[in-house]
Amino acid sequence: MPEPRDPGAGLTEQLAGLPGGRNIRYVTGGEEGPLVLLECGLGNTAGTWVTVQRHLSATCRTIAYDRAGIGGSDRDGRSRSLARLAEDLAAFLDVLDLGEPVVLVGHSWGGPLVRLLAERRPEHVRALMLVDPTITAAKKWLRVVRPLYLRLMWTVRMGGRERLLRSYRTGSWAQEMSPQDLDVALADFMTRANLRTSWQEIRAQSESWPDLVALESMPSAVPIRFLVGGDRPEALRTVMTEGCARIAALSRWGSTVVVGEAGHSIPQERPARTAGEIEKFIRELPPA
Repeated sequence: MPEPRDPGAGLTEQLAGLPGGRNIRYVTGGEEGPLVLLECGLGNTAGTWVTVQRHLSATCRTIAYDRAGIGGSDRDGRSRSLARLAEDLAAFLDVLDLGEPVVLVGHSWGGPLVRLLAERRPEHVRALMLVDPTITAAKKWLRVVRPLYLRLMWTVRMGGRERLLRSYRTGSWAQEMSPQDLDVALADFMTRANLRTSWQEIRAQSESWPDLVALESMPSAVPIRFLVGGDRPEALRTVMTEGCARIAALSRWGSTVVVGEAGHSIPQERPARTAGEIEKFIRELPPA
């Protein structure tokens, strides 16, 4: 049984049992308003969304969860491909039986994950927001992920986790997250178990690439909005902005917003802006 984590005032940690006996740990917030599910990027736990959840608590009901093998969720012995991650998310939503479709917000690798879920299980999805998602146009920059994670795994294995966490406590994440929320976000961050699962997701990306290509060539069945970080090298900013705009243009209700004051980790660097963009997107949705 995973160690309980107190997400702080106004948020509640829970466990959902999936068919087959695995547990998924998740955090809920808010009592009224539309349902928003927050999907993490590679290696991140539900705790990295807590500040966004607090900002949304007055207007939305929110759910953030740990993917299998991350944080407090049990491991899954199967492939960590995009398709399998989407199957797990669908099973999680089936178990929750929310009674209405949700707005799915996916950061980084969570972007194509929620997009794939929307294509395969549209009954679960009201709309999509992809926050600086993984896109094929940025393949050149994605090549650094493998060596980066190999270095991170080596550093953690050699006892350097606390040194890595200090960089997050003093860097861009610390600008708008309280010390208490940083504690929650980093409690299960960069553990050996998390890095092992993240490495499995990275290794499965070649298996997932055809799904990524297919998703980028079709219109979304539901309204879709992209948030793109603008505080980054010009070449990558251009690739991300133009790439996301091209994908959004395929959909009738597609749009792109550039968050100029954030880099890739928009939800952690600018949680208030992220929450505001989610609320604005929901207000602008067409009638169900």
